[in-house]
Amino acid sequence: MTTPKPMRRRGSLSFSEIIVFVVPILFFIILLYVVLLWTIYVSFTDWKTIAPNYQLTGLKWYQFLVAQPRFEVDVLNNLKWLIAGVVPTVVIAILLAYLLELTPFPRIESYIRTLILYPVAMSFIVTGTIWSWMYEPQRGVFNTLLRGIGIDAPFRYATNPTTATYWLVLIFIWQYLGFSVIIIQSSFRTTELQELIEAARVDGASRLRILVSIIIPNIRSGLLILVSLLLISTLKVFDIVFIVTYGGPGISTDVLALNMWITTFQQHLVSAGAGLGVIIFFMAFILVIPYTLYALRKWFE
Repeated sequence: MTTPKPMRRRGSLSFSEIIVFVVPILFFIILLYVVLLWTIYVSFTDWKTIAPNYQLTGLKWYQFLVAQPRFEVDVLNNLKWLIAGVVPTVVIAILLAYLLELTPFPRIESYIRTLILYPVAMSFIVTGTIWSWMYEPQRGVFNTLLRGIGIDAPFRYATNPTTATYWLVLIFIWQYLGFSVIIIQSSFRTTELQELIEAARVDGASRLRILVSIIIPNIRSGLLILVSLLLISTLKVFDIVFIVTYGGPGISTDVLALNMWITTFQQHLVSAGAGLGVIIFFMAFILVIPYTLYALRKWFE
């Protein structure tokens, strides 16, 4: 008579499962917070050349950063990115996703969805290079097209200090729009929501009323996740600014991430660069992380 094997309690993990799943997660969590604590520590030291110097100097570099004229510009520009980069992307993505759902031609919908998703696969380096050619005031694509239709008033685009940041934000919207549409469309296609839409159509509700009163309130979880991802992406923006304007004209399009790169690797003020990294982290902590946790909680309700 064979002895039955003891049944493993539901929810418990075997040793091999712990090795495969738990250990790598713990490793990356520990690595993340060790690097974070190291960065915070370096920001309080006097490392200002290539050679390390771990002599503690308190808040010296934070005072130095706040006193710089570009710091205020960086913070304001990052806030512009947070607002102008997220809100239009979400609104346009909702409208475009709804139009794709309404189209009676599945092949056209599939083609358009694929077309708008292509920019997501491109790196920001490639995107920035392409758009810098398009924005060039004299021989750029946009102004050449305008001259072709008789409009001889070339816009300055990314060379205008007043509006350059918004032209850079436009590149971000273009690149993330397809990604946003896919997330919103996936939120549309739940059985419960489709039943509500069908019932509203039977009751004679207009398409706009269905969008405002039924679809948007019922895709809040997807919208929360999308907004969280876009906030994170705009907060750490670097590549587009670096390639297209390098923070110019002057410092009009500078952002904290670019300032950190210049401070650390060009000026070799490593402690000041670490301080900027800490500031970016705490901006994420204040603006993004609580929102992300709320979004995740809503997602699993």
